[in-house]
Amino acid sequence: AKEGFEEQLGPDSEKTLEVTYHLLLATTAMSDEELIEKLRVLVERMVGALGEENVVTLDTTLNTLGNRLQENREFEKARKVWERCLTG
Repeated sequence: AKEGFEEQLGPDSEKTLEVTYHLLLATTAMSDEELIEKLRVLVERMVGALGEENVVTLDTTLNTLGNRLQENREFEKARKVWERCLTG
């Protein structure tokens, strides 16, 4: 499915990036650390392609990254991510 979006819309379209996000969350074969790193990379792609104020970037991906960091007891990093969500 992701490849179809990439082919039709391009790798940095909002829909492709959103599908990539959902696929990451659906993948159970990776550790929390791997998921956090992949979410960080995806956030940077989203910011570059969609901007920091895009609702998918802010509400979906950055919020999830903050939650995962908090679950991983990386409280200071989580706080910085959530502040980024608030300031856009």
